[in-house]
Amino acid sequence: MRTQKIKDIWYIVSRNVFLLTNGIIFAVVVLLFVFGDTRSALFIGGVLLLNISFGLAQDIRAWIALQNLQLLTAPHVLRIESDKTETSILVEEIKKGDLIRLKTGDQIPCDGVIIETESVEVSEGLITGESASLPRTERDHVLAGSVITTGECLMRVDTVFSQSRISRMTEGIKTYSVNMSPIQRDVNLVIRYSGYVLILTILCVLYRGFLVGDTPVFMIKNIGALASVIVPQGLAFAMTLLFAYGAAHLFNRNVMLQEINATEKLGRIHNLCMDKTGTLTENSLVVKEIMFPQSVDKANAYALIRNYIDGSQEHSQTIHAVDDFVPKEERILDVVSHIPFSSWRQYGAVVYTENSKQKTIVAGAPEAVLPYIENEQEKAWLTQFLEHDAKQGKRIFCFAQSNDAPVADGVLSILSIVAVCIIDSKLRPGIVEAIEFFQKRGVHIRIISGDSAETVRSIAQSAGVLSTEHLITGNEMSNWTDDDFAHCSKEYTIFARTLPEQKEKIIAALKVDGFTAMVGDGANDALALKKSDLGIAMFEGAQATRQVASVVLMNNSFTALPGGVTLADSIIKNAEVFAGIFFFPACAGLFLYIGVSILGHPFPFSPLNITLINYFTVGIPGILISYWTIRPAGTILTPSGKSFLRKVLPFVVYSALIQACIVLVIAYSTRTIAVQNNSNFLIILSCIITGFLYFYFATSMFRSELADSEKKESWYLAGIELLLFVCVLSTPWLLYFFDLTTFSISSTVAWTLIGGVLAFVVAEYVLQKSFKRRRF
Repeated sequence: MRTQKIKDIWYIVSRNVFLLTNGIIFAVVVLLFVFGDTRSALFIGGVLLLNISFGLAQDIRAWIALQNLQLLTAPHVLRIESDKTETSILVEEIKKGDLIRLKTGDQIPCDGVIIETESVEVSEGLITGESASLPRTERDHVLAGSVITTGECLMRVDTVFSQSRISRMTEGIKTYSVNMSPIQRDVNLVIRYSGYVLILTILCVLYRGFLVGDTPVFMIKNIGALASVIVPQGLAFAMTLLFAYGAAHLFNRNVMLQEINATEKLGRIHNLCMDKTGTLTENSLVVKEIMFPQSVDKANAYALIRNYIDGSQEHSQTIHAVDDFVPKEERILDVVSHIPFSSWRQYGAVVYTENSKQKTIVAGAPEAVLPYIENEQEKAWLTQFLEHDAKQGKRIFCFAQSNDAPVADGVLSILSIVAVCIIDSKLRPGIVEAIEFFQKRGVHIRIISGDSAETVRSIAQSAGVLSTEHLITGNEMSNWTDDDFAHCSKEYTIFARTLPEQKEKIIAALKVDGFTAMVGDGANDALALKKSDLGIAMFEGAQATRQVASVVLMNNSFTALPGGVTLADSIIKNAEVFAGIFFFPACAGLFLYIGVSILGHPFPFSPLNITLINYFTVGIPGILISYWTIRPAGTILTPSGKSFLRKVLPFVVYSALIQACIVLVIAYSTRTIAVQNNSNFLIILSCIITGFLYFYFATSMFRSELADSEKKESWYLAGIELLLFVCVLSTPWLLYFFDLTTFSISSTVAWTLIGGVLAFVVAEYVLQKSFKRRRF
C-alpha cells in the first residue's frame, strides 16, 4: 500500500514537473542567467516555480480527496486471532500465516490454502477469464483475485497480496493514472503533437535568428515565449482538477467514484445494463404466500423447507424471506450434506436421512426443477404459477423432493413438488423517473436477470422500460456462439434466467455497439462489471463487485445515478469550454508566429507577456468555468457522441485564425507608433480583449445558452478583469514584472483597436452560427 502511494505521488510530481515545456522554459532561464539578463531570468523562473507549485498542490489535494473517498469501500476481511476471536481488518494488514474467514461475495485477497469449508465454490474469472464456479475442498490452494460465489471457508494465508500472482499481473493498473477517459486521451494527444510543433518552431527561431543576426538573449526570449504559448500544458492538470472536484461533489449525491475520470464516463453511457432485484426493485424480498400440491401434507412440507433452510446455511435474501414466513417450531431432520445454491446451477440441495434412507430436498427456480418432474399434473400445477403470478411481476421459488436418490455430480434425480413460494418485491421509489431520465437521453436500458422471463418483463414494464417485448432467456442463448452474442445481443432488452458467463458475453457484445455500463451487486455480477466500460456497484453489495467497479452507489439505489449523470454532463460540457480556452491561445500564437515570420518580423511577445495574457484569457475565466461545473444552472445539453477533438478543435482553429489575422492587422496599422514607443502594448491588449471575448463565444458554442445567473456572473467576471487590468497598468512594478511598456493611445489608434475587436466579434458570431447550423 505504501509503495503504491509513493508511485502515485511520483506520478503526480512527474506529470507536473517533468514536462517538455517546463524543460524548455528552465533551459531559457539558465541561458538568460548565462547571458546576463538576470531580471528576465528571475521573473520567468519565479513564474515557472509558481505554476508548478500551484499545480502540484491542487493535484495532490485531489489525490488525497480521492484516497479518502476510496477508504469507504476499502475491502475488509475477518481475521481469526489466537484467542479464536474475529477481527475486521483491511486487506493491506493481512500477514503471511494469518487465518481469515471468507463468505459469499468476498474477493480472495491473498493466495492461500483452505483449512475449513462449508460447501464453498470459487470463480477465478477475474484472473483467467473463465466464468465457471467450481467447488473447493480442504487443502485446496486458492488464488488472490478469485471470488467466493457460494458458501464460506477458513483460509490460511500463504502469500500476501503484494506478492501474489494477481498483484504481479495487475501491477501499475490501479494507480492514480488508471484508464484514461476519452477527454484525457485526446488532451494528451494534443499536448504530445504540440510538443513536436514546438520543437520545429524552435528550430525555425534559431535559423532566423542566426540568419538576421539576432542576439542570443533575444532568441532565447522568443523560444521561451513560444514554449509558453504553443503547448497547452496546463490543460491536463485542469482536466484532472475538474474531474476531482466533480468526484467530491458526486459523493454528496451518494455517488462515489473509485476512478477519478469516471466522472466523465457517467456522461458517456449508451447502453445501461442492470439486474432486477436490488436495482429496479427494493433489495428486500417478502413471501406473500406458500402454495402446496393437494397430495402434500402442509406440516411435512414446512418441515422439509425448514430442513433446507437450516441445513443449507444459506444467507441469500430469498432464503431469508422464506425463513421469515415458515414457522420456526417445525422438526429438523438429520442433514448429511448440502450443495449450496449458485447462479450457475440455479438451485441448491440438502441431503438428509429419514428412516435410515437418504433423501434430497431441492430449492431453486421453476425452470431448474421442471425438467426433473415426471408427474404431468405436478408440472401443470407448477406451470400455472409461471403463467399467472410471474406475469404479475412476482418471483416463483420452488421446493421439491427426491425420494430415491441424492444429488450426484450436479445431476438431480426425479423430483416431486413440495411447495411453491410466491415472493414479491416493490419497485424502488423514484425508479420510474430514473428510467425515464435515461431513456430520454437515448440510453438503451437492458435488464439482465436470473429470474424468470415473465417476472422480469412485468417488473421492467412497471418501471417504464421500453421494448420489453424483445426478450430472450439464458436457455435460448445456451447454444449461441461468440458471433451470435456479437450480432444478436443488441436486439434484446430483457435477458432472463441468464448465467454469469452469459452476462459477461452480453456486456462484451454491447460494448461494440456503444459505451456500456453495468449495474450490479452480487458476486455473479463481478465479471460483467469488470468487462463493462463502466462498472457500477451497490455499497452493500458483494465485496468483489465493489472492488472491480468504477462507481459505487452509497445509498444502494439506482435512483442516485441521474443526479450523478447530470453533473457529469456539466463536467463534460465545461471541459469542452476549458479545452477551448486552452487550445485557442496555443493555435492563435502559432498562427501569429507564422504570420509575423512571413512578414519578416520576430515573435512580438516575451515569456512574461504571454504569462500576463494567459492570466486574463485562461486563468481567470477558468475559475468561473470550474464554478459553473460544480454549480450548474439552467439546462445542460447531453454530450454528443462525436469525439472530443472533433467537437472542439474545428471551432478553436478557425477562431484562432481570425484572432491572429486581426492582431496582425492591428499590429501592422499601428507599427509606427509601436516602434516609436518601443512597445508591444497594443498587440497584448488586442490579444487579451479578443481572447476574453472568445471565452464568451466558446461558452455559447459548447454549452447550452447561459442561464440568467450565469450571464450576470459573466458580466461580473468582465468587470473584475477590467479592474485587474487597470491595476496592472497603474502599478509600475507590475508593468516591470510583465515586461510591459505602455503609452498614450491616440483616437486613431483607439478606433483601430475598436474596429479590430468589432471585426473579431462579427467574425466569431458568423462562425458560431455557421457551426450551429451544421449541428456541430
